[in-house]
Amino acid sequence: MFRSWFVVGALLLLFGAAAVLGFGAIFRAKSVAARIEAAAAGVLAAIMVAVGLGWAPFAVVPLGVAIGVVFLSFAVRIAYQGKGPGETGRLSAVYGALVTALSGWVLLSAASGTGSASDHPGHELGTILVDIMGALLMAFAATGWLLGTFAMPAESKSHAVPRLKGVREALMAAGLAVAFYAIS
Repeated sequence: MFRSWFVVGALLLLFGAAAVLGFGAIFRAKSVAARIEAAAAGVLAAIMVAVGLGWAPFAVVPLGVAIGVVFLSFAVRIAYQGKGPGETGRLSAVYGALVTALSGWVLLSAASGTGSASDHPGHELGTILVDIMGALLMAFAATGWLLGTFAMPAESKSHAVPRLKGVREALMAAGLAVAFYAIS
């Protein structure tokens, strides 16, 4: 589906870097829940690398099952939130579930559009507009993650996002923005 070398290169770069940071965060996490979240984010980014490589039409079932398992891990974290040190929070799990659902949409769209963009079965105005709105939403999310990580004022009462997580989530959001643009 992704025929442009620029789009494929951007997807591989963004999702590949997010996967490396996700798997690297497993070793730096301070709790089991944070390790599970980091592993889920790394697996999700690795799945999206496979989608960027064009494997979606051939491996939609295994990739879809993996996305379902990642979504289930975030759903369990939403339902059963711990209070110990190093816990990442319920909103982080809600955001992870949302990103996982959007990744599933990209996977299904890439799997069904095996030819050119005009061969896409859902190539109707409503679907195109939703994909473009998803691209804009994820571009704003990437900007927000970077601002929350690097531009937090010292006098602010909010806590800055840890750099590893902020950069990983910004890369994932930017990759999804490119993917939504490509499937629209």
